[in-house]
Amino acid sequence: SRKFKQDKYDDDKKNLITKMQDKGYRDAEVLSDTVFKTGENTVGVKIKLFEGHKYYFGNIKWSGNAKYPEAVLNKIFRIKKGDIFSEDELNKRLTGPTPNDDDVSSFYLNDGYLTYQSDPVQTRIYNDTVDLDIRVYEGPQYTINRVSLKGNDVTNDKVVMREIRTRPGQQFNK
Repeated sequence: SRKFKQDKYDDDKKNLITKMQDKGYRDAEVLSDTVFKTGENTVGVKIKLFEGHKYYFGNIKWSGNAKYPEAVLNKIFRIKKGDIFSEDELNKRLTGPTPNDDDVSSFYLNDGYLTYQSDPVQTRIYNDTVDLDIRVYEGPQYTINRVSLKGNDVTNDKVVMREIRTRPGQQFNK
């Protein structure tokens, strides 16, 4: 914007830290900042930033997964040891949304695990490496019990039902 707005500036500082953390600098913080007048209608901004070390993913372990082996989950997860550490990317790969629904959560939801949950726990942080234990709760597989239509006044219900692919008795699929 053409005018300096304090609330926008504060949001931008938070966004700067978020961007730094996405690049692997999980210790990044703003140490100090100054806004000063440089002219009649202009201001200058000086920010002192602490980056810290750049962190990388270390060993990734899966716990609680009974349906799928670790190798299958790692293939879907697509984060390997040595990749730049980003909590945002970690959460995206676990719970989405990803453009192609190729995250771990979608994989479980498409197989009927409606109550699937995952909890990534940072088990060990050493030098520039973060080890993870991803704790999985699969829960039971669900099936569709009943499909009902509401609010349909124009088309006969049986016509709509024959066009819907979802049928009672089928396994739930996202």
